[in-house]
Amino acid sequence: MSMEVPGYAIERELGAGAMATVYLATQCSLERQVALKVMSAALAADPEFCERFLREGRMLARLSQPNTVTIHDIGHVGDLYYMAMEYLPGGTLKERIARGVAPAEALDWLRQIARALGYAHAQGLVHRDVKPANILFRADGTAVLSDFGIAKSRDERTRFSQAGFSVGTPGYMSPEQARGQPLDGRADLYSLGVVFYEMLTGQPPYRGNDSLSTALAQLTEPLPELPPVHGRYQGILRGLLAKEPGERFADADALLAALDRLPPPEPAEEAGATRIMPLPPAREP
Repeated sequence: MSMEVPGYAIERELGAGAMATVYLATQCSLERQVALKVMSAALAADPEFCERFLREGRMLARLSQPNTVTIHDIGHVGDLYYMAMEYLPGGTLKERIARGVAPAEALDWLRQIARALGYAHAQGLVHRDVKPANILFRADGTAVLSDFGIAKSRDERTRFSQAGFSVGTPGYMSPEQARGQPLDGRADLYSLGVVFYEMLTGQPPYRGNDSLSTALAQLTEPLPELPPVHGRYQGILRGLLAKEPGERFADADALLAALDRLPPPEPAEEAGATRIMPLPPAREP
């Protein structure tokens, strides 16, 4: 491995994105495994990207809640910017959805990530990229919200968050996020609703042939009906996936309270039905 970060012994690559590569490494001083996130060298020439990377570390350091990822260290050596986070060996929710998720699991993970978002929102942060790939699992099965790389404080305005500039993943972003409008925690709840729908059915509710058509579907298409066996969750999804923020749950606590009021599951659902009705193919734009 040619990559070298002082104080860390890198073992292997865990994953890579447009902004950074994540490695499994050992923090030598404490002899513990960490996920070492190293910013792309191509971005290091842009001071604003460097500040954005360090800002993620500072935001994560402010969070202390069981369902948010723990950061151990952040820094840079020359043009090499890095962040050491807890290593989460249980894989991603994206991988678990591909294998099939039981309704009881979907509810449990929905509650856990709702608590993480409620905590982050109380700290003044909006995540802006809640999706299955950013929900990971500890060895004990705890769901953890990760990757606050495009999160922002509600009072922060940069060229990445000005009105008219949207950030996030089209299949999971709220209508107001797709329009580049100002956001609050209800945008994250919308994204969590997309994740919940996907856990129940195996597919997100809105799909297009490209990013633009997917974003347009979020803006214009009605919420699909769940299969009858999951019908008890339709009201929860309406409260999460309403097109207008004012028609959604006001905050994560309101979502959790609504989950507490759910009627008991039907026997067929308790049996673990997960792939009841495949969604139709994406429509041509």
